[in-house]
Amino acid sequence: MEEYLRRSILLGSRRLEKYVFTGEKPKPERQILGRLTKEIRAFLETPENKVVLLYGLRGVGKTTMLAQAYFKFREKIKSERIIYISVDDASMLGANIREIFETYERMIGERLEELSEPTVFLLDEVHYDENWDLAIKTAYDKGRNLLIVATGSSTLSIKLNTDLARRSKKIHISPLTFSEYLLLKHNIKMEATLKDSLRKAFLSCNFDGVEDELRKTLLKFDPIEVENYLIEGSLPVFLRSDGPLADAYSIIERIIRWDIAKMDFSEDTLERTFRLLLLLASGESLDYETLTSSLELSKPVVSRLISVLEKLEVIFPIRAYSSIGKVARKTPKYKFLAPMLRSAVLDHFNLLERNEKTFGILLEDTVALYLYLIAREKGYSLTYDAQKGGADFILSMPTGRKIVIEVGWGKKGAKQVRKTMKKVNSDCGLVIHNDKFKVEQGITWIPKEWFLLML
Repeated sequence: MEEYLRRSILLGSRRLEKYVFTGEKPKPERQILGRLTKEIRAFLETPENKVVLLYGLRGVGKTTMLAQAYFKFREKIKSERIIYISVDDASMLGANIREIFETYERMIGERLEELSEPTVFLLDEVHYDENWDLAIKTAYDKGRNLLIVATGSSTLSIKLNTDLARRSKKIHISPLTFSEYLLLKHNIKMEATLKDSLRKAFLSCNFDGVEDELRKTLLKFDPIEVENYLIEGSLPVFLRSDGPLADAYSIIERIIRWDIAKMDFSEDTLERTFRLLLLLASGESLDYETLTSSLELSKPVVSRLISVLEKLEVIFPIRAYSSIGKVARKTPKYKFLAPMLRSAVLDHFNLLERNEKTFGILLEDTVALYLYLIAREKGYSLTYDAQKGGADFILSMPTGRKIVIEVGWGKKGAKQVRKTMKKVNSDCGLVIHNDKFKVEQGITWIPKEWFLLML
């Protein structure tokens, strides 16, 4: 183990440079990286013990963020004081996080509670150690001058014990927005002021002046990039792959074969999980009865599988709106958090076509992702209208205001929006579509590009 640790320190930069550089040129960075570097910088200025957890869907770019942080600070910290460890690799050698810390103590001749200089551990994929939370808490409790940055799946924050949850900083890493896709693929940077204007216009249902602000921006990229983003651009795997959808499907396989397999499901049930995802990816309206019949599984097992897929952020639910203030007893609509995962499932089963239906489903996934991120940040509620002919989404604010949203790729009318606006007493109806901006009889039609550029 000591040899492995020495090599990790010696070869850390060589191992991580592929995530950070294209040739000798640094790759663009996601804005959220700033939250991590801020935490590291604050630690170096006042080296009090700290734990930072980066969590999110597999393949969302957590390792890249660790690598970028490593290169930002490696000149400011001695090489033996900033250590990158892939817990996945360590576990293959039969080692765990506790043993990594113990080996490090022997190697430098200092106990964690005696560290003479600020020391940073970058622990990647800690969920490969079943006792990761206890090992990190123990190191945190007894250490000094110690910062631990840990990455893992979306279940990371769920497994935290109460004490560590209270003391740690948690940073959720979401799939790529369209703006991030343009930045990473073409180094096209969207101005923060423009994104703020679009977000404010969306939440206020007032798009006056936005078209003038957008005119130059829309010339920066080929409109085909919207289609490319919807199909294969919401996860950064597209940057380094000749077959991004196949690689995205391999993420699904790892989730099922590793993450879900650890949760005491039978091998037969694991195999049926692939079928479950195909049913969800089909875009059809499904209820639990249909799913249990198609999968030949009991309702409790199907419910548990869906719950696990939610916790791992493969899918997330949009629940039905109820006017009495409670969620209606209706099967939720399940959206893929990263639209690329829907594409990957369809592609794997040779069902992916670049047509109006597919783009409509993927655009609805993407709108759901954006609304999910906005609702999560602002404490809003996101639901859908379950009545026949109801709108796709209802974004409800604590003030009582509601935005009714319909999504479509082809020709889209306002009937569904108006029906739901009347039901929920909303004065704001929006249609996100594959056409031009217009306002008619109190309904606003928003070009898909406008919406996609607001985050």
